[in-house]
Amino acid sequence: MTPLFAAPAVAPAHAAAPAAPASAPVEQVVSVPLETGPGEVHAAATKKVSIKTQKQQKSYWCAPAAGRALLSAYISRGLPSQSKLAGWMGTKPPDGTWESGMRNGLRKALQTYAGRPYEVVVLNPKSQSAFLTNVKAAVGSKKKPLIYRVLVGHKPWGRTTGNRAGHFMVVYGYTTGSNPKILWWDPADNTRRTASLSKSWASVKKAGHRGTTAVAS
Repeated sequence: MTPLFAAPAVAPAHAAAPAAPASAPVEQVVSVPLETGPGEVHAAATKKVSIKTQKQQKSYWCAPAAGRALLSAYISRGLPSQSKLAGWMGTKPPDGTWESGMRNGLRKALQTYAGRPYEVVVLNPKSQSAFLTNVKAAVGSKKKPLIYRVLVGHKPWGRTTGNRAGHFMVVYGYTTGSNPKILWWDPADNTRRTASLSKSWASVKKAGHRGTTAVAS
């Protein structure tokens, strides 16, 4: 089973999103406390963390938008703009952001805004169970979201296409029980969706099974 602190991926990849930019971004603020539940063995519960979301402002800005949502779990106020994060991440058209660049930008933002040291860690689960373990460790134990890379044409929902462009999305929750589900936020259209564990893992695996989160150092 892969631990939360997994070995870095060998080769970063570009990430671009297909959605057209919004003329004026509208920020959604969802404040939902982590649900611990009474601990029943057979009752499913939803565990999720609060994130502030904003539709990506350019078609290739999925990493800055996803990064901003992740940072909202660490920074109480004064979040950096997508534009500032794009600069720190080295985001450029047409392909967007390298994974290493995204992590460098997150480190810079946390150093600047968080007020305490954090380590940005690479997740590299090799199996569905390891993927779920990482999600549980981040969301359930550390109460932090994760960023995972998927392919535009192979998201955990909707019709599968041949579009192999990379796309960053945020995992902010999961359900417990015998049939767990993963809670996703997609910066392309600023929507929250729930997908089965198997479909979520299939999408993550298809894109190279790489993720990112941050932990207190």
